[in-house]
Parts: sequence; structure tokens; C-alpha cells
Amino acid sequence: MKAFMMQPHSAIVTKEGDIYQLIYESNLESKLEQILIGLMKDNPSPKIEVIIRRFLLYVQHSAENFWTTYYSAKTYQEKLDCYFQYSKNQCLATEVLARDLNSLSSDDELKENLGAMLRESFTF
Repeated sequence: MKAFMMQPHSAIVTKEGDIYQLIYESNLESKLEQILIGLMKDNPSPKIEVIIRRFLLYVQHSAENFWTTYYSAKTYQEKLDCYFQYSKNQCLATEVLARDLNSLSSDDELKENLGAMLRESFTF
């Protein structure tokens, strides 16, 4: 088992830390990480930071739940089902993130571009 799989991440998002460090420590897919960092650099609004922190918290809980369920699974089918649910949770988190960010934006072009980028980051 790789060491990163064994390390708990419970304090990552709940602490008040630099948002860029929190994004990095969340072990997101690199495209999504780049999108969030770019979003924060282009729009350093406290409202956007709150939305991103909420997203990171959801992702953290989803990952913790995945590993808890994964370790208790007895068959590879159960492990695969666990991963499938985790993937669905990641997609849902991205949809909520896009919706929350879209609700802040009044610029239609920004809304469209941001929504497309976030949807593509978790496309299978």
C-alpha cells in the first residue's frame, strides 16, 4: 500500500490555511487543481474562496469515506462499487461547485467558460 493512501487528511480543509496550499494538499486531479488556482488568481474574492473551501471539504470527506469503505470491502466487486460511488460523488461535487460559482457571476461568457471547464475536469 502506498504511503499517501494511509495518511489521514482530516485537518487539511478544516483549518484556516492558505487556499492555494489547501488546493494542493487536497490531491485533486491536475486539471481541476489548475482551474481552481487560476480561478483564485483571476478572482481573489472572499466569496469564491468560501465556495472553493466548501468544495474541498466535500472532496475531503468523499475521499475519507472511499478509503473507509474500500478497506472494509471483502471482494474486488465491492471495491469497484466503492470506487464507482466515489467517482459519482466527485462529479456531484463538481456540479455543485459550478452551480455555486455560476450563481456569483453576472458575466454570461465567464459562466459558460467556467461551467465547461469544470464539467470537463471530471468527464469519463
